[in-house]
Amino acid sequence: MRAFRGFTLGGLLALLVACATQPPVAPPTVAPQVDRFELSGRVAVKLDGRGHSARLRWLHDVDSDAIWLYSPVGSTIATLVANEEIATLVTSKKETFQSTDVQSLTRDVLGWDLPLGGLKYWVLGRVDPDAPVEQIEWDGQQRIKRLVQDGWDIEFAGYAKNSTLPASIVLRFADLRMRLLIDRWDVALLEQ
Repeated sequence: MRAFRGFTLGGLLALLVACATQPPVAPPTVAPQVDRFELSGRVAVKLDGRGHSARLRWLHDVDSDAIWLYSPVGSTIATLVANEEIATLVTSKKETFQSTDVQSLTRDVLGWDLPLGGLKYWVLGRVDPDAPVEQIEWDGQQRIKRLVQDGWDIEFAGYAKNSTLPASIVLRFADLRMRLLIDRWDVALLEQ
């Protein structure tokens, strides 16, 4: 009997050690793959003690983006259209600016950075596949809770009801703080 207990205890210890040495499996990001999306919501930006807010409409397709920023009364503040080659920003005064880099274009014209390259993934609750991940945390439903990537600290403050799509995201980069509240989603899945 004593030999049986020793064998059982040894077997349990070996099993526990084997389980403990298995590498943890990272939760998946979001599936299925989203091909196109349209969202509407609000954005608030705080930089150097000054705050700006706007309503937002964003159409994303496989190879292009169109973003409209509106004042609280509905007038257009700016329109941004971008593809892989060029970005064009038109202000409310009908001034047109172009650049090959969206982030520097928005910084120069609007006064704050819009990280469109990463944001098109982050807004879907995903990791940007083109930038290394510095830190990632998951919630209890295997959705990203916090992500540090490409110098940006992204907090996923809330998700749409019964969804893997974010409803509230807070982005921080140096002194810039941006909060994106998404009121409505329309997504098209990648055709396989």
